[in-house]
Amino acid sequence: MFSINSIHSLRLKLLAIPVLCSFTMLTAQASEPVRIILDTDISNDCDDAGALAVLHALADQGKAEIIAIVTNIKCPANASAAAVDAINTYYGRGNIPIGTDKDGLKFRTLRPSSFTAAVRDEFPHDTPGDLQCPDSIDICRKALASQPDHSVVYCSVGALSNMEDLLRSSPDQHSPLNGKELIRKKVRVTVIMGGGFPRTVSPETNLLLDPSAAVTITNYWPGKIIWQGYEVGKAIITGAALKKAGKDNPVRRAYELRPFGEGKAIDHGKPSHDQAAVLLAVLGILPEYWIEISNGRVVIDSDGHSQWKAGRKKSHRYVKIKGSPRKLGDLIEHLMIQPPAATKTF
Repeated sequence: MFSINSIHSLRLKLLAIPVLCSFTMLTAQASEPVRIILDTDISNDCDDAGALAVLHALADQGKAEIIAIVTNIKCPANASAAAVDAINTYYGRGNIPIGTDKDGLKFRTLRPSSFTAAVRDEFPHDTPGDLQCPDSIDICRKALASQPDHSVVYCSVGALSNMEDLLRSSPDQHSPLNGKELIRKKVRVTVIMGGGFPRTVSPETNLLLDPSAAVTITNYWPGKIIWQGYEVGKAIITGAALKKAGKDNPVRRAYELRPFGEGKAIDHGKPSHDQAAVLLAVLGILPEYWIEISNGRVVIDSDGHSQWKAGRKKSHRYVKIKGSPRKLGDLIEHLMIQPPAATKTF
């Protein structure tokens, strides 16, 4: 006869089988790593830290090559780059180039981050304060210029300020091309976590952070854009599994410190906007997880509202979750709690 505990244990093992099968399937696919630039507002929320965990786990599996990380809002603690570097260092990639937005947001005053200063102070890193780091645009242009043509995936999970600055950038020591020409030559696809589809009633946060930049990007950024709306990440709750991670994990620490609901993000998890965007950027629109909507374009107004205009063709797509959001949530949690490759025992 089975005890209550043994039945519960068996049930957990059975529930884990689809996740492990999905992860095995992903790791078994042999292909060249996706060269990726991540553009993050990490000081704003811990799902950016979670996105870095997912990205490093995929890099450990040979799926991604992280060529640069840039921050797109000004961290009041001056610690966003150091927090990024602490996470990179934990995963054995402390040499990834990091750039910061020196202007911050021209139109907004942000609350102090709940975790970037602590992650900076409690974990190893060698990156200085944000003001002493290279500019985001310099890092982006250098990274793009060094890569093969049409090989880079640009993934934005915050304000679109850096993207606008890159688009408007002039030729420099890294490339004789202006921003638009450089993007067209080097970027294969762009993934943006922002807006809401098919339309939003209230402005979405990432667009509202810099609405003029969002309008510019929607109208003038060259090439294919995959949009992931707010509604996607809102349905995918992850983070509680980080309680299984070691105390030396800076992503766990970010979730321990970030208030959410009546407790902290690690207590019961929180929406996974940025982790889902990183999955899209690296793995593409896998049909078992996503429904792709095409034959239209995204339109954004000056207040940060977004909508999908069918029939007005452009190289835009947006995605909807296929089936239960739990499938994506289980995969994201599995990736988030993976230890660095150098310390794995399997």
